[in-house]
Amino acid sequence: MKKFQVIIGFLVCAFILSVCFQCRSNSGSNDSTKLPDEVSYNFDIRPILSDKCYACHGPDSNKREAGLRLDKAESAFAALKEHPGSYALVAGHPELSELFLRVSTQDTSMLMPPATSNLPALTAHEISLIEKWIRQGAKYEKHWAFTAPVKPALPKVSNKDWPQNEIDYFILQKLDQKGMKPNEEADKEKLLKRL
Repeated sequence: MKKFQVIIGFLVCAFILSVCFQCRSNSGSNDSTKLPDEVSYNFDIRPILSDKCYACHGPDSNKREAGLRLDKAESAFAALKEHPGSYALVAGHPELSELFLRVSTQDTSMLMPPATSNLPALTAHEISLIEKWIRQGAKYEKHWAFTAPVKPALPKVSNKDWPQNEIDYFILQKLDQKGMKPNEEADKEKLLKRL
């Protein structure tokens, strides 16, 4: 009987882990998400580069490939060592930026990150973010931890009557980006039942 319980427990754990991994792998591939009006390096681009590019093109000089460092603007905008007429980033021109061309190509011999790196390819949404960021000038920003906080302007939202405070504007903006709508306000009876 104890052996049977161990087997059942193992199968339940394996099922839960497979569901968690499936959810995690699908979480970054929601290509129906709308692009933000202004693409932020810190909040939109840095996480993509950090997860999928910095292993070979980041701060670790021992692992750096092709002499390209994408975490520093001066390196990313400099001519590539292996192709002096090409640049990883050309502000305003994704069609001239090797970074965009390499992550969006269908040619597996040119695609970045390469299959041999065991890093996942960029999703269509991530590629669109990079393209829009380059079109908007590919502005690098200091890490958010090293900048003084500034009160942001309230974002544009689809329904100006819904927000009851300033935080609601940011919540509704994210819901709009995801193509979602807020729930109706719960009445007092429903709220009391939850207590």
